[in-house]
Amino acid sequence: MTDEPYQQAGLATGEGEHALARFVLRWIPAIIIAYALMISPVLMQWRSSGAVTDINVAAAQSNPLNQLFWIGMLAAAVLSAWRNFREIGRLLSEPVILLVFCYLGFAALSVLWSPVPAIAFRRLALQGVVVLALGISTALADDRDAMLDRVLAIFAVTVVVNLLSVLLTPPGPIGHEGIYSQKNGLGAAMAFSVLFCIYGAAIKRGRLRLFFIALMLAAFYALVMSKSKTSLGLAVLLPVLVFLTIVITRPLRMNAALFVLFAVATGLVGWFYFSALTGFDFADLSMLLFNDETFTGRTTIWAFVTDVISRNPVFGQGYASFWGIGAGSIVEREAPGFVVGLLQAHNGYLDTLVETGAIGLSILLALVAAALFSAARAAVRQPALCWLSMTVVLTAVSHNMLESSWFRGYSLIWMVFLFAVLLPRAADSRPGETIALAKS
Repeated sequence: MTDEPYQQAGLATGEGEHALARFVLRWIPAIIIAYALMISPVLMQWRSSGAVTDINVAAAQSNPLNQLFWIGMLAAAVLSAWRNFREIGRLLSEPVILLVFCYLGFAALSVLWSPVPAIAFRRLALQGVVVLALGISTALADDRDAMLDRVLAIFAVTVVVNLLSVLLTPPGPIGHEGIYSQKNGLGAAMAFSVLFCIYGAAIKRGRLRLFFIALMLAAFYALVMSKSKTSLGLAVLLPVLVFLTIVITRPLRMNAALFVLFAVATGLVGWFYFSALTGFDFADLSMLLFNDETFTGRTTIWAFVTDVISRNPVFGQGYASFWGIGAGSIVEREAPGFVVGLLQAHNGYLDTLVETGAIGLSILLALVAAALFSAARAAVRQPALCWLSMTVVLTAVSHNMLESSWFRGYSLIWMVFLFAVLLPRAADSRPGETIALAKS
């Protein structure tokens, strides 16, 4: 007698467990994005439909259901990716990942001078769980295409659900909200849906390509109906500019990230020169875009936040320790008018400054640059992937000029940004694969 039957049974069991782990790991990023994209907005509307309370007090309260979801996602990611944890050393050498942890490390230090250390620590712990759950499942994926297919399916469902909402329900007073609480939520969701549908149309063939083209048109229609000017402008402009960047730099073997950074620097210098020469300033730009001189009231918010930043410009007030921290906060005591009822500065860079000061902002800007270089390295072998990653990064960077999402819980823009910057790293696990954008 031999132990061969038992060895074969053990091998089969091990292979079955491995197959299950791979299946779960490929679904985790899609589930996380679905949570940020559809599930959480609906749950938030359901919770807010109860008794009206002070927004700062309500925002300071914990959400046990939300915490359980994210802890579950992290546990699933760790258990499913344990076979690939030998890659952890190489992962930690990635500039994007290092900079994310640098920011979280400084955020942890800032709890020491936070006016609400308990709230700051709770929000920091949640942010750490969120980043680890999405980061592990994306960066350690063994099949990037299978993982992306599931994410594309989530965006497809989102487009269909919101299209039905737009067609079957009346719009709000300033634009259609879809399944969200306000038009900007629909605008951001559809803007990212357009990008992922374009990518799906580029890499798929036959009927699937036609399906994603139809979804892209449906998402664009819902985006127009939202009347979200920022999201609409970014969805139209950035995909074209990034495509032209790849077309120009790829044959010349130029680094697309350097090209983008140079173009941004040149654009900023050109803007200030043009403004000085013609007198056309940001107030005029706001009038052109929004038909008022205040960027729809944002200048009032920015003036208040800038004043608070000046009180501690290097270290800030502490991570997640400014907005929505309960009664007696600076916002509740000093904010003018409608600003008291807000939970963000409507500018991600100002929110980073007010929370973690110049140190936090420096890390964030370095992270953005590293994200662009991470996307650019896929330009030669996977130009379609490079286009998607870089367009998502630039959309998040631009969106944060008028909204706020950097390191903010599980904001859709923050989740999609993290997913996009880690995709080229996930692609490195399949070095022989090539996606020909020109052929698609």
